[in-house]
Amino acid sequence: MPLWKVALLSFTALVTMVNPLAVVPSFVTLTVGTPRATRASVAFVASVVCVVMLATFLLAGNYVFKFFGITVPAFQIMGGILFLSNALRTLIADDRRAYSVGADKRMEDHDVVKAEVDPSSIAIVPLAIPMLSGPGAITSVMVLVNLYPGFEQKMAVLVAIVAVGVVSYLVLLSALPLSRMVGPRGAAVVAKIMALLLGAIGIQFIINGVTPVMVEIMKSSG
Repeated sequence: MPLWKVALLSFTALVTMVNPLAVVPSFVTLTVGTPRATRASVAFVASVVCVVMLATFLLAGNYVFKFFGITVPAFQIMGGILFLSNALRTLIADDRRAYSVGADKRMEDHDVVKAEVDPSSIAIVPLAIPMLSGPGAITSVMVLVNLYPGFEQKMAVLVAIVAVGVVSYLVLLSALPLSRMVGPRGAAVVAKIMALLLGAIGIQFIINGVTPVMVEIMKSSG
């Protein structure tokens, strides 16, 4: 597969799981009343930490698989099921609920306690971890690690991770005007479109994982 396709597929899967638009309401609540420079700093730190977290799992993913003896098809099937279940949950969920395709329950505005002393303290927790780089995003990286094991392919996935970080930074940086312009209904529509893409990717991952298993079963039975 061409490297640009690897990067594009990886970016689509990751940006859907990270879903920075779903973090906008909490970001606005946590940074309300702070200067623009502070909000920009928080957005930057959160995005960088997100990239570092995902890149760490990209580089260490193979060691985790070897340690636990997990096969590539097994994790492809599990990742596909996770993608598909999260996509279905987003597509059929009540719009009033704060669930996202990132496999985490997003914080409601009234659940967020504003950091009054040092707003930058919330950049790492909870914005970067677990709201941006949650279990869903980490699982996506682990699936991609074994789907594209070559060095050049991993570099393409790394480019996609950095691109997701840039997108997350830009979305959080423009959180205030974006929240006013898009509104809750607009955000819900975007989330559902992303969920459709995620569901299709999940089904493809399941097919990719089941195919070699079925071939092996047919060979052993024949």
